[in-house]
Amino acid sequence: MRLVVLVPDLVTDGPWKTGVDLLGRVTERMPWLTRVAPVQTALRKTLVSPRLYTDVAWGGTLNNMRHCALARSLGADAVLASPSGKDTYGRFNIVDLPFIRWADRRADDVVLVPDFVSELVDEVQGPVIAYMQVPIHLRADFDYRSPRVHIWTDSPFMLERCRKVFPGKEIPIVPNIVDDETFPFVPQAEREPVVMAFPRKGPEYIAATEAEYARLGGSHFRFDRIDGIPLFELADRMKKPQVFLASAEVEGCALPPQECMAAGIVVVGKSARGANFSMEHGKTAMIAETPQDAARCLRELEDFELRDRISRAGHQFISRYFPSGEPTVFWRRTLTELGFPLNG
Repeated sequence: MRLVVLVPDLVTDGPWKTGVDLLGRVTERMPWLTRVAPVQTALRKTLVSPRLYTDVAWGGTLNNMRHCALARSLGADAVLASPSGKDTYGRFNIVDLPFIRWADRRADDVVLVPDFVSELVDEVQGPVIAYMQVPIHLRADFDYRSPRVHIWTDSPFMLERCRKVFPGKEIPIVPNIVDDETFPFVPQAEREPVVMAFPRKGPEYIAATEAEYARLGGSHFRFDRIDGIPLFELADRMKKPQVFLASAEVEGCALPPQECMAAGIVVVGKSARGANFSMEHGKTAMIAETPQDAARCLRELEDFELRDRISRAGHQFISRYFPSGEPTVFWRRTLTELGFPLNG
């Protein structure tokens, strides 16, 4: 009996990436194509799914890797599965876990399938978990009413969405895993006047906030845009900024703000329609839905005492999601219910 967590293959260079990029563009423009029976059969035999090849180590995937590692640390035989069965993540990998090919799963495996390939749920013979992390991937394209199918999600915002798509199904909110060893707390007094931002999410919001902050006479903070680097390099960069600008309009598991809270960075920005539930304005973070609001918050945060207070409150709040907290409680209960033997 194993826990098998499905993750995509990471393809970052070479001719294979060119082919994957082309296939991705085709399926994005013509999504109906993958639903044509002969095409679907051919894709399943060769690629499993075009969406299981990516050039981005997505936060949701890394979160699933952490969940798998935590389950293994508790005594479960837990492995990662991918189309190739190989660790294609290299320096982007954050866990030390064995990989198997998706085709090599067994009938008695408990399988976790991520939301972006939820159509694969019906291919699993035994217990299967469909983990719904992102609203754009919510699709009732599998037999969710089956008693062998479990549905998980990761925030009150996502739970509300899931209840509409999967009516009548019991859906627990699974705690994200915020790695306090990778993101150790660094107090504001030891940080630099930098606002960290991810331009992959909401670049217009970031640019408008920076311009409005300058217009209001702000000069304390400078902006640092970060994109496309491995998690451990990102964690090193996160030891310096005083503020993180949360710019995403919509989030699923919303890990970056939570990791920033763990590290002692003050989070300013969008609530992502409620997905950033860890943000409580003026207490654990500063909510700013518009660039004008964000710029005003930054002016307020030029005050060290305010930054220090919010950073410590945010760290205290998010500590519940450190591996030894709610995630361990959740996985001990879940593995016991599934029949896995545990350490101790």
